[in-house]
Amino acid sequence: MVDGELQARIVRLDQVGRHLRAGDMVREVAAIRNSAEAYGLLPVVAVARALESALAHGEGRLVVAGWLGVLRDAGQCERRDADAARIYCAAGAVRLTG
Repeated sequence: MVDGELQARIVRLDQVGRHLRAGDMVREVAAIRNSAEAYGLLPVVAVARALESALAHGEGRLVVAGWLGVLRDAGQCERRDADAARIYCAAGAVRLTG
């Protein structure tokens, strides 16, 4: 899967995610994370893990929607390194906790 296809999946998930059952959302996020891992897209991998954690903890739709937005942003990032991954996770935490 090329970056453009992965980004399209992320955008689609962001658009329809609020209508998916939790189990379907978990499977889609895991598929995105697996694809991102295969291409070394560390920011996407890290944010997908944070989103998976939020889903596993039963976080509300606002938190999940917030992480989906961060996932979309991470998917557009040109950097692929661990520092960028930490920055996106920190930005998500700040965005969602104020």
